[in-house]
Amino acid sequence: MQPVPTIAVLADSPALASVLAATLRRKRDWRVREFRDLGALTDYIRIAPIALLVTDFELGQTTAADVAQAIRNDETVAARAVQIIALSRTISPQMRRQCVEAGIDEVIVKPMSPLYLEERVAARIASGPTDYVAAGAGYFGPDRRNRIALADARQHRVERRGENIISFVAHKSIRDRGPDAPRPGA
Repeated sequence: MQPVPTIAVLADSPALASVLAATLRRKRDWRVREFRDLGALTDYIRIAPIALLVTDFELGQTTAADVAQAIRNDETVAARAVQIIALSRTISPQMRRQCVEAGIDEVIVKPMSPLYLEERVAARIASGPTDYVAAGAGYFGPDRRNRIALADARQHRVERRGENIISFVAHKSIRDRGPDAPRPGA
């Protein structure tokens, strides 16, 4: 019989932590622990292993990358092979680099549905623990040394017509074509 996976939730906002933890508690196969600060999480993971950590990327004076590196490098932690999902409003190239170097498994852009987070957690738990290997002096995380750097092919340009408004009106109406213009289908 598989042990019940423990999921830790650490958020900068107590309200967000409560909502995310309540959503994840709906799944009876998981044990969900909610943490208000990094110190409480650190104390807990020294005595009990967690399978997955859901955390805000920005945590006051620290970041999720700092938390991930602290977990991976601390020999007093019960289990260092923790999958980590970070939540952030934006993703910059520098943040992406920090996440890869720290061994963060996934970044989800906020705002997101708590149910979407539940789906991502379920997928991570189902895939099992990530293989973590020593990849350098003091580093204990996923081996990404041979990872090929790829250019980001996504389009970043966004054209706006207004503040979050999309026009569903055709660009040229019948009135704009003039009286002598042929009618469609005629």
